[in-house]
Amino acid sequence: MRKHRYLAVSLLAILVFLPALPFPGIASAQSLPEQAYISGVPANAQRFTLSCESRSAVDWAAFWGVHIGEKKFLNSLPRSDNPDQGFVGDANGEWGNTPPQSYGVHAEPVAATLRSFGLQARAARGLSWDDLRAEIAAGRPVIVWVIGQMQPGVPQQYVARDGQVVTVARFEHTMILVGYEPGKVHVVDAYTGRNQTYSQRAFMNSWKVLGKMAIFGGANEVAKPQPPDLSLLTNKLYMPIIFGRDTQIVTQPEQSSLPAQYIVKRGDYLTLVARRLGVDWRRLAQRNHLTYPYVIHPGQVLQLP
Repeated sequence: MRKHRYLAVSLLAILVFLPALPFPGIASAQSLPEQAYISGVPANAQRFTLSCESRSAVDWAAFWGVHIGEKKFLNSLPRSDNPDQGFVGDANGEWGNTPPQSYGVHAEPVAATLRSFGLQARAARGLSWDDLRAEIAAGRPVIVWVIGQMQPGVPQQYVARDGQVVTVARFEHTMILVGYEPGKVHVVDAYTGRNQTYSQRAFMNSWKVLGKMAIFGGANEVAKPQPPDLSLLTNKLYMPIIFGRDTQIVTQPEQSSLPAQYIVKRGDYLTLVARRLGVDWRRLAQRNHLTYPYVIHPGQVLQLP
């Protein structure tokens, strides 16, 4: 009994401090569609030899309605010989080197710089394929760190001046993952500025070299930080999947006996819709025959209880 009480208290503590930022791992593989694609992600070629991370970042930001110049973003990144702390070397340096020579930058400083421009961006490592699928199915493109044009690559260990041991790799590169289907992935390549398709196997072998590193999130209006509403919890721990931004409410004329309706837009998730409309999310789910993990899609019409 004491052990169970300790686990319950620990779980409550985790929930209280859980960031409101969307995060992978919120849906099981069985609940994900076999294929998904996000249209409208800008595709532009990088201006400098080693500015792929900045190009991917500003195109990702533009998808969420935040427009930043590539050079401005590049100049906003911190500088360091440690790519986990800042941009390494000259942006016009030779591609294919490792620190302390000109190299580029890893996910954490890029995410921090995106946040400084008002976006909700989170760096993560060690993600799974289903984590990425959940983000794409939710309408959120993901910046991924790969090797060259989806080559396998070899990880190396570098000891930075700050004493930190960092995993680096020659021809480190970024792309934006925008879609998947059985055996294939669809990306926006920062180097060519084009949409490209690779085999899932090639992608996984390339992505794992730098520890399956990625950036995900969205605009502030999608994921405004706030404490979780514990009143919405049941006996299951989950967060309903989020699908982008913007909302629209459509109400039937007063003379109609039909219930009000809500058209799902990118950025909506079930508990958020319920809060905005002042209804209980459980009743909303039941009214629309939604079951765990309570996925809703853009364009879907929800009948209000």
